[in-house]
Amino acid sequence: MKMLYTFLKFISPVLFFCLISGLGWFIFKWYSEPEYKVGSVKKGEVLNFNSNHTAEVRENKIRILSYNFGFAAGPMQHSLADDHPKSYFMKNMDNFVSTVKEKGSDILLLQEVDLDSKRSWYLNQLEYLMKELGWGYAAPVVDWDFYFPLRKERKIVKATVVISKFPIISNQYTLTSGKPNFSSKLLNIFYYPLLWKSTMQRVSIDIQGRPLDIYNVHLCVWNRDARAAQADFLAEWIRQSSDGRDYLIGGDFNFQAYIRGTPIPEEDMQRPPFLNILWDNLDGLSELMITKNDSIETIHEDFTFPERKHRYDFIFYSNKLKLLDSEVIDSLDSSDHLPVSGTFDMKL
Repeated sequence: MKMLYTFLKFISPVLFFCLISGLGWFIFKWYSEPEYKVGSVKKGEVLNFNSNHTAEVRENKIRILSYNFGFAAGPMQHSLADDHPKSYFMKNMDNFVSTVKEKGSDILLLQEVDLDSKRSWYLNQLEYLMKELGWGYAAPVVDWDFYFPLRKERKIVKATVVISKFPIISNQYTLTSGKPNFSSKLLNIFYYPLLWKSTMQRVSIDIQGRPLDIYNVHLCVWNRDARAAQADFLAEWIRQSSDGRDYLIGGDFNFQAYIRGTPIPEEDMQRPPFLNILWDNLDGLSELMITKNDSIETIHEDFTFPERKHRYDFIFYSNKLKLLDSEVIDSLDSSDHLPVSGTFDMKL
């Protein structure tokens, strides 16, 4: 008993010091860092899954599909880690693969793909998709790699990914940190260092000797100012890196988005779309279904987030690319988003 007392007497101040230090670190992070920060451009990895795979442009067309994969958690997500059996995730991944094959897609822009997460049974969803599709090339960017010992999520590793039938030449990316805006300040301070970052990546693809730059984005969900800053950064990045080249910008733009437990962004919904930053700074830019002058109501008509009937997902393209057809694929419910798809003339 005396030994236990001596041990507790020694360890209690140590534990107290660790607790105070930990709290101090969370508070310091919150008050010392900006509301958001767009990081510098870094080099990402390019993976070759199938060295025997070859692809050709069919009928002078190339088909692009963008999808917030939502780690294959289905059409309604109540938390970061809803409880589902492993078979549920497998079914959702298989349904997605079937859709990709049915639509004849050639390049996929994906967000929220789990690589090693407890919530999705530690399945490497990228490896599974590549195996089932039989494609050769992928360019992932890990934007959340964290361990939560006291929460049911435990471990989350997720990525933003470009998958291609055609050779990927390079992968560059930038990550943006953003402060959450929950109604509780205490929650914001605690969660800020633990949360995911939002990704913008530039992937260069060789389509039978014709280069195509793919900008795959998953913009900040927390506030409009961060998204606007990302759009500014993206426009400048494209002007510097893709001048004179064909390019596409796709992904989840979180247009007028918000997360459960955060305020509805009424001010954002009354202001001109931040997407105008792209229209204003990139000559000849077009989008699959909207124009710069469309109203907010028109933008959301082709919604990709059924729960709110909002459009979060877009594909923009440069002026030398000719759009042949486009659609929101409303028959797939592997995620809480819907895929957007465009077919382009690629006469070589």
